[in-house]
Amino acid sequence: MKKVRVGMVVPSLNTIAEDDFRLFCPDDVAYHVHRIRLRKEGGRVTMESLQRAWLEAADEADYLKDLSPDAVVFNCTGASVANGAQGDAVLAQRLGERLGLPATNTMVAIKEALAALRCERILHVCPFADVFSRIERESLEASGHDVARTVSLGFTDAKEAALMTPQRIAAIVREQIDADISAVLLSCANVRAFEAAHELETSLGLPVVTSNQATLWAVLRLAGWRGRIEGAGRLFAGARAEA
Repeated sequence: MKKVRVGMVVPSLNTIAEDDFRLFCPDDVAYHVHRIRLRKEGGRVTMESLQRAWLEAADEADYLKDLSPDAVVFNCTGASVANGAQGDAVLAQRLGERLGLPATNTMVAIKEALAALRCERILHVCPFADVFSRIERESLEASGHDVARTVSLGFTDAKEAALMTPQRIAAIVREQIDADISAVLLSCANVRAFEAAHELETSLGLPVVTSNQATLWAVLRLAGWRGRIEGAGRLFAGARAEA
């Protein structure tokens, strides 16, 4: 049987996405990674840096085309929405047209995952400042998703956000949960949220979506893979993953 093969483009500073794919990618799927330069201004990633990555994403993803993958994903939540509330959909179209392959990006994947799990009254947790979380929320709401609350953790360095343990991420979520919340979105491809998703769902009884979880789910579906992945959350358990 031919092995399913997917490609992922990640920012140059990302240290978590590949770890998550190693942990959760099924054995009958091969994944390949290409890095895109995410430039810093004054030592920080700015909105302009993310917009530049958005513009360069299709050119960088073209390197993955040479290995003939079944699907490709650009995995950076902030860059996916850096050019307007519908910029993620535009980027997915650009990628597909440039590569001639099924293609998506993190925010498109998140929206599809939230819809698949019928998420409402969402707690949206973003590791960075309000300016970045606001752009994400605007994109989610423009696509019809019900965001009850957005929490910005205020990190200025993605590599520092990556040092948070899954236990710390879970504790932050628990601090924010109340009767108004019926689903959780943990954004950013450079935090260890995927590892926390299953335990949070079990303890809270609520659906949890993370950037890397949704990204893996979406690119596998585009590549034609259907199945269950134990410990990877509701997205990979049951009929929705098989449909």
